[in-house]
Amino acid sequence: MAEAYLYQQVANELQHAIRQGVYGVGDRLPSLRHICQRFAVSLATAVQAYDFMSQEGLIESRPKRGYFVRHKPTAISEPAASKPALRPTKVNVAQLAMSLINEGRQPGLVKLGAAVPGADILPLGALARAMAGVARRRYLATGLYEDARGNSELRTHIARLMQEAGVHCRAEEVIITNGCLEALGLALRVVAKAGDTIAIESPTYFGILQTIESLGLKALEIPTHARDGIDLDALRKAIIRQSIKACVLVPTFNNPLGSSMPDKNRRQLVQLLAQHDIPLIEDDEYGFLSYNKQRPKALKSYDRKENVIYCSSFSKTVSPGLRLGWMIPGRYMEQIGYTKFLDNISTAIHPQLAMTEFLERGNFQRNIRRATRIYQVRMEQLRHWVSEFFPAGTRLSNPEGGFLLWVELPEQVDSEKLYQFAMQQRIAITPGMLFTAQAQYKHHIRLSCGAVDGEQACQSIQKLGELARRML
Repeated sequence: MAEAYLYQQVANELQHAIRQGVYGVGDRLPSLRHICQRFAVSLATAVQAYDFMSQEGLIESRPKRGYFVRHKPTAISEPAASKPALRPTKVNVAQLAMSLINEGRQPGLVKLGAAVPGADILPLGALARAMAGVARRRYLATGLYEDARGNSELRTHIARLMQEAGVHCRAEEVIITNGCLEALGLALRVVAKAGDTIAIESPTYFGILQTIESLGLKALEIPTHARDGIDLDALRKAIIRQSIKACVLVPTFNNPLGSSMPDKNRRQLVQLLAQHDIPLIEDDEYGFLSYNKQRPKALKSYDRKENVIYCSSFSKTVSPGLRLGWMIPGRYMEQIGYTKFLDNISTAIHPQLAMTEFLERGNFQRNIRRATRIYQVRMEQLRHWVSEFFPAGTRLSNPEGGFLLWVELPEQVDSEKLYQFAMQQRIAITPGMLFTAQAQYKHHIRLSCGAVDGEQACQSIQKLGELARRML
């Protein structure tokens, strides 16, 4: 081949490697010298190959650092706004949810649907060192019951952490819990009783649905958009027509949508529910995982009447196995504190002390900066692969934080059957009907880039796309 066309041959081979996941978004490509040696070409040809790929938008040059993989923003439609029936519904997802969760724990699965962070991204080493130090120095702490509200040192650090979310609170206003799900359960038990109606997003995190079901409550699903979150007009109408006892929302990097409410909507939402004296329970599990430098303000930051019960945890940012969460109950502090005491007296002390030490050293902020850079790259890569390999007509959310992606497939694709076919290939996804009480989202799935990356993720998405196309 003539020298004038050698650059194209080099570029084609590198592009193929990128498509196969050998080089992921954000990865550094081989140096020019390495390209010259590998392909036996001149320096000018190597430069020309990289220039060609740069013009195609596939890679970018970073001064003094080299060439790195990038993708053009994936031009693909967002999922349509949901249209649930605006009527209270009994929830019946517990059996299906636990069945899928247990199946997903099988060894050897590629976990493309699990809402879990990658162990390689979590600061588990720093946490282990903190736990070992606490076990040596403060072993006597386990000889006493901790305050039901939690360790005072940890609550102080969490109060400081909440300032990043725009929430100014004192340590005395914080309660430590066994993860975010316990916080949500405590909040619902205090503000509602069996038979009451709870307004939620549609779709919503199945853990919220399971909690509603376990308490004998009814769910009122409100239309929700994959970009801006819950439809405030629809919620206003529902408040007028229905007797709503509380509202449970995931407003920031929603699970499963990835949506995040605009600031204007957040303020209006808090004011609307305060006006009607409807408690607002905020699930903020993913709020700190923003791709932007500053995370969105929590709904709690707009609360002037102590009507918002804020719930979060360290499960998505530090360690899911540590089971440490917290809540800021507002005017329900005394009731929730007493209910927490009756449930388990207090949260285990050593994890609290270890987390305190971890936060004191500034590890949380450092790891958040690292994790969000990685998740942003992985999310861009995941969206690119899905758009390339899935059937025409597939729609994708476009999250600005977290690691969850909502995928709307063509209507002919049954997501439950796709789940079953994928499991036969040792690939685990989460079918859409798990996120509703109304048998919706039968052609939707949730994907995650939290724990799977690189060539394994690329090949698994390609297999999923092939399975989905066959179902057409």
